[in-house]
Amino acid sequence: MTRVALLPPDERPNTRGYAVAIGACAGLDVVTPPPAAMPSFRRPADTAALARWLREISTEVDHVVVSLELLVHGGLIPSRNTDDRIGQVLPRLDVLREIDVPVTAFGVVTRLPSYDNAARSRQEPAYWATHGARLGALSTVWDAHDLGEATAEAVAAARGQVPDAYVTDLVRRRARNHAVLLAALEMASDGVLDTLVISSDDTAPRGLPAAERRQLQRWIERLGVDVLTYPGADEVPSVLVARVAAQVRGITPKIAVDCPDADGLDRIAPYEDRPVRLGLANQVRALGAVEVADADEADLVVVVHPPAPEPGDWVLDPPDASADTGWTAVADAVAAHVAAGRRVAVADIRFANGSDPQLLAGLDDRGLLGRLVSYGGWNTAGNTIGTTLAAGVTPALSVTPRSQDARDRFLARKIIEDGHYLPVVRRRLQQEATRRGLTDPPLDELPDVHARITRDLHRWATGTRTLSGWTVTNARLPWSYTFTVDFDLTPPSHAGALPQAVAGDAVGLAPVGRVAVVPGAGQ
Repeated sequence: MTRVALLPPDERPNTRGYAVAIGACAGLDVVTPPPAAMPSFRRPADTAALARWLREISTEVDHVVVSLELLVHGGLIPSRNTDDRIGQVLPRLDVLREIDVPVTAFGVVTRLPSYDNAARSRQEPAYWATHGARLGALSTVWDAHDLGEATAEAVAAARGQVPDAYVTDLVRRRARNHAVLLAALEMASDGVLDTLVISSDDTAPRGLPAAERRQLQRWIERLGVDVLTYPGADEVPSVLVARVAAQVRGITPKIAVDCPDADGLDRIAPYEDRPVRLGLANQVRALGAVEVADADEADLVVVVHPPAPEPGDWVLDPPDASADTGWTAVADAVAAHVAAGRRVAVADIRFANGSDPQLLAGLDDRGLLGRLVSYGGWNTAGNTIGTTLAAGVTPALSVTPRSQDARDRFLARKIIEDGHYLPVVRRRLQQEATRRGLTDPPLDELPDVHARITRDLHRWATGTRTLSGWTVTNARLPWSYTFTVDFDLTPPSHAGALPQAVAGDAVGLAPVGRVAVVPGAGQ
């Protein structure tokens, strides 16, 4: 079995955990650093220990996939908070030049939230509690001024709303992180990196993150290096693990996209800076896959439930749960593809931070939910699309009983987490906390909250047509706030965890096509 060493952005289940699961779905053995070397929320990882681990494990694996944020800053959250200077962090990249197996690296253009955040879940410096919105406004007007869309007076007015110390701290840290990405471009140009992906975390069309992404794109073009840039972050390790699996098997998965809403892919989803169509195309390329027009030629058909014309966000701007979401056309498309014997995935990006419950219930009622090879509806559009495609192509990469069991388990998890926890359970917990003047449940109440979540998820799952017989246990909030959940899943005791699930060619799918893999990551 091919072994891959992974440095994920952090220890979360949806970064480290998803990527390890996708590896199992694709027939890979993915190994990660020992817990003692990893970060814990805002506490940085031991970067020296991570470098030692990389040197040692690189002699025992076939490929290395590395988060630059973990290797250099000690994690994704620490990259936004630590005070290390440029001269301290850049030497931490040097270990990648010592590794003799192929290296795939990924980094993110640091996000810049445009809201005040004093919650326990705060992922930015402490001053974001009182000045986050004003920093976001300054970031936007700075970029707009550079593009000739705002006056110097507007910049001065926005700058005057933020203390000098906060501005200096913000700009210094962003300059440091930008320098790391420039150094990664140099390593890609030197041939040190087999693949480099630079994604944009929680971005927007205007602001410092968008400006930095445009600057990086210019250097990419001038250097002539093969680097992929697109919106996303947490899903990237899963995508790149699937990419490595395709590379080692010499397979280029073929993906067809079906969006029943004619205008849907031209919309810009919340927390992104370009139309969904472009982000999706780059996610396909990041997988080492190709997009095809004919669904009958595809290894996977992804049906997209596109962003709503009026954006909704289950955390910040909850949509009207009773309004028509247009889910029927998506379910009809899924039914047609399943009836034609195609492998089908659903990327539900109707709303940010959770699935469309109407679509999920409709797919379950029609007996289609368990026939999917993958499903996603979490956080940003890029997060959803990346993990959904990564899991969806794995039947073309591995058809062993182990990999099929892993796919069943991952599909069940995503249905429960994205379809019920995020839009329903988490929202309920947040509303209860708000009524008490809180942002999250108190720490001393977390054991009871975990028990409540476990009961709710289990009761809901067993009440669905698709997951009857599955058992949910030990739900927990890894970072002690509601945004991220983890739980254990036990499949039914009878053979075949998801009775309706498509299980490779054994149920009549056309043979999987095999073509030469396209080298490089694209642009």
